[in-house]
Amino acid sequence: MTAARPGKPAKPAPPKRPLRPSAAERAAARRRRRLRIIAWAAVAVLVVGGAVGFAIQRSQANARAVRALGVQTFANQGQQHLQPGQHHTGYNSTPPTSGPHSPTPAPCGVSSQPIPNTVQVHDLEHGVVMVQYRPGLDPGQVARLEALGRSYTSHVIVAPYPGLPSPVAATAWTKLMTLDRADTGKLRRFIDLFRQRGPEVGVACPSRG
Repeated sequence: MTAARPGKPAKPAPPKRPLRPSAAERAAARRRRRLRIIAWAAVAVLVVGGAVGFAIQRSQANARAVRALGVQTFANQGQQHLQPGQHHTGYNSTPPTSGPHSPTPAPCGVSSQPIPNTVQVHDLEHGVVMVQYRPGLDPGQVARLEALGRSYTSHVIVAPYPGLPSPVAATAWTKLMTLDRADTGKLRRFIDLFRQRGPEVGVACPSRG
């Protein structure tokens, strides 16, 4: 008796070819793609437009705040570093708001001694706000100014300024606000507007320790 011969394995069925989308389906797919592109473009326009609108509103709000505070803007006299011991007197404002300056800035915080013009301009370059007062100002007002200075961890200096034309003045790079008293509300608004906004933003402020 002979063994049965094994049958040949069945050939796998050929894969079915995908059906080609109809012309109507292809047209519908194209319309969906166009709609997605239009939708993403609209979102991008809204995002960019919103960002630009916010920047414009913020700029306008800052401009209104500057006008309300009576801030003066002076021409930028440059950022030239003087040689050690070299002096400069040709500033376009008192106190100065830009121009040639000492190679070394003053430490931030409260100083009982005046800070030379050439030194304080270097601080302004780093985004420091100077709050200065005329010697002889009422001690209570001086105390308020010093408390204001100590409430900031960096980039604010409070110091006396002999010969200051007004009782109190605040300066930032190219900006000056004069006051007839220690109005800490206005000073805080000035500081909020201009602190750490000098031409060399990001430079650490030396500490008085």
